[in-house]
Amino acid sequence: MVQDLKVIKTRREPDGIIRLVQATPNQSEDIRALLVEAAEWMVGNDLNHWTPDLFTLDSIHKYFDDRDIYIAYLNESPAGLFTLQGDDPAYWGALNDEAYGYLHRLTVGRAYRKRGLSSWMIDAAEEIVLAARKKGLRLDCITHSPKLNDFYQGQGFIHLGVTDMGDRKVNLYQR
Repeated sequence: MVQDLKVIKTRREPDGIIRLVQATPNQSEDIRALLVEAAEWMVGNDLNHWTPDLFTLDSIHKYFDDRDIYIAYLNESPAGLFTLQGDDPAYWGALNDEAYGYLHRLTVGRAYRKRGLSSWMIDAAEEIVLAARKKGLRLDCITHSPKLNDFYQGQGFIHLGVTDMGDRKVNLYQR
């Protein structure tokens, strides 16, 4: 049950309370379900980014080796998630700096969109990294999604550069 986990942040909604918790491997099914749903949406909308086969239970379990995972639950239902890493040399290369926290896998379940949950989780992620005495929050975003890039810029992220990942390019952002 969600209330048995350490609650990081809460928010009241008309239909209940959203609780942000730091996930444990016991939440792997919830994590996988949210990521697969997002990947299916991306495939259906011709966004070359995530595919459902990326998110096996084994891959989810490995996430816990190098990142912290946070899940937002509305009452007992998983509504969204994000991960935080202490560094990200694969995407950031020479700009990688362990003085920042690196946000990945920001995901909101389809049933929970249009509630401002992405913004709320980004703010929570920033609060977490600042509480850990980091300078700020960084993320990358595929260049071929103008809507998503506009969203991050609207959240106060500053564009720092582009990394060529071979099969795609990503914009690098910081706030």
